[in-house]
Amino acid sequence: MTTAKAQIVVLFDADNTLLDNDRVRELLGLALDAALGTSAAERFWELYEQIRDESGIVDFPRAIARFRAECPENGAARRLEYLIFGFPFADVVYDASFAAIKQADGFARTVILSDGDQCFQRHKIRAAGIERSVDGHVLVFDHKELRLPELMKLYPANHYVMVDDKNRIHAGLKKQLGDRITTVMVCQGKYAHDPSHHDFPGTDITIDGIEGFLGLDAPALLAAATARPGSERADRPHRRRGK
Repeated sequence: MTTAKAQIVVLFDADNTLLDNDRVRELLGLALDAALGTSAAERFWELYEQIRDESGIVDFPRAIARFRAECPENGAARRLEYLIFGFPFADVVYDASFAAIKQADGFARTVILSDGDQCFQRHKIRAAGIERSVDGHVLVFDHKELRLPELMKLYPANHYVMVDDKNRIHAGLKKQLGDRITTVMVCQGKYAHDPSHHDFPGTDITIDGIEGFLGLDAPALLAAATARPGSERADRPHRRRGK
């Protein structure tokens, strides 16, 4: 890496930023209904939501373990685990995701920064091919906006860029780093039509899909960090793979 690239670190979220996670949930739902039956599948999703409420993150292994404790004899948990970990994640990567990573790699160190459990989330990122595209630079935290000191120690830089689809993440990082970070809101997935994404105080740049990142470069990203929040916008068509 050149000295110039080392000065900027671009952090890409995974779910509904690079991967169509809504599509994952839809297809998994259909597969679990078929394999387990509607009643058992609904119970699994109830446990999944319980764990997310308890921990604040998606944790498939814990949900599977809790489901197995309720259904130890009939092999349902084994079928469930096979379907979840065998899901074809490469098929739900947004069309422009790899191009966006390549764009960022031209002027920065690129890192995947994702929320979730260490086991499944890392598996998903690896199975989708995204880990390879960033040369293995993947961080998975329970709540990434709370792990900034660790992140900065691992990837020191003069400036950071966060590409994410959640207001909470942008607001938390912007509060801590101020002008040292540029927050790029991706209005994609289930948040695509959320009006709070537009001109949100924690957001420097808003794009309508990950393909919008292709119109950004280092000067534009650096300038946006000190501009009026929400003043920069890159409007691009929203596209998804497989639709």
